[in-house]
Amino acid sequence: MDPTFRSFANGTNADKIPLCPEALPLGGQVRGHDEIVQKAVRPWVELLRRTIETEILPRLLAAQRDAESVTTPEPQAGHVSAADVAAFVELIVADDMEQVRAVADRVIVMGGGRDALLTDLLTPAAQLLGQMWERDVCDFTTVTLGVFRLDQIMKETTTVGIEDILRVAFDHRILLVPSPGEQHTFGLNVVVDTFREGGWMVRSGCALSRTKIVNFVREEWFDVIGISVTADRALKGLPACIRAVRQASCNPHLFVLIGGRAIMNHTERTRFLGADATAPDAHQALREANIFVESKVTERLHQSKTKLVDIG
Repeated sequence: MDPTFRSFANGTNADKIPLCPEALPLGGQVRGHDEIVQKAVRPWVELLRRTIETEILPRLLAAQRDAESVTTPEPQAGHVSAADVAAFVELIVADDMEQVRAVADRVIVMGGGRDALLTDLLTPAAQLLGQMWERDVCDFTTVTLGVFRLDQIMKETTTVGIEDILRVAFDHRILLVPSPGEQHTFGLNVVVDTFREGGWMVRSGCALSRTKIVNFVREEWFDVIGISVTADRALKGLPACIRAVRQASCNPHLFVLIGGRAIMNHTERTRFLGADATAPDAHQALREANIFVESKVTERLHQSKTKLVDIG
């Protein structure tokens, strides 16, 4: 970060902000103190404003809407209640990470494992943060930091280690991406995490163009590609994107799985869009992918037996 902006952002004394040479008189004394400070800070304020409007706010809306597409079970005995989620969000907003981690640990131990943490606590918490921002209960900075902390908890609690990564290096592989032009969202992060926990080698990317997605499948082998679609406007270009992916893929039997809020509103269009299946949440997506690869393994075994019989 530029020292001018760092000093201002950290709340240090204004007289420590580096000044333009033309702002200093010959005698070395500062004149027009407020004007000088404004002149030094103005470009950074404008940059911050543009970043908020073009980057942060669209991502927050996408994260909140995508979180709504994830199906959360009705609270049952031992599960996380709406009040628990609200209290957890208060801790997230307050940046009380010690208590946040303690709550996360309790949910894992008592609430059904790490799956319960993702589906019953972290996902509803992300959704609640988005709703709070839409209702002007909290500002964009609070929500941005809150989602970042949720993502941090998700990463800290993963049970996937280097041994798991090495074990699946030549096993099932999936590419998980947002539809072209859309941002990487917390909901997609949950899907990525679920597949890694399920023993898959996962590649993912954010804000990818169709060309970049096509290059991914052309250069690397994937059993499955999962595409998340949040905005309805992205549906228009999805069939062409899927066709291009299939044509370029080095796997002629690539399985195309789609999900996200926009897809859940139009599940009947799955085949029309060119996909093989759709899933309402991360766990169903994992099940669909596992069913596909298991069917391919069975098919290959059958073909091998047939060849052995022919040879015999």
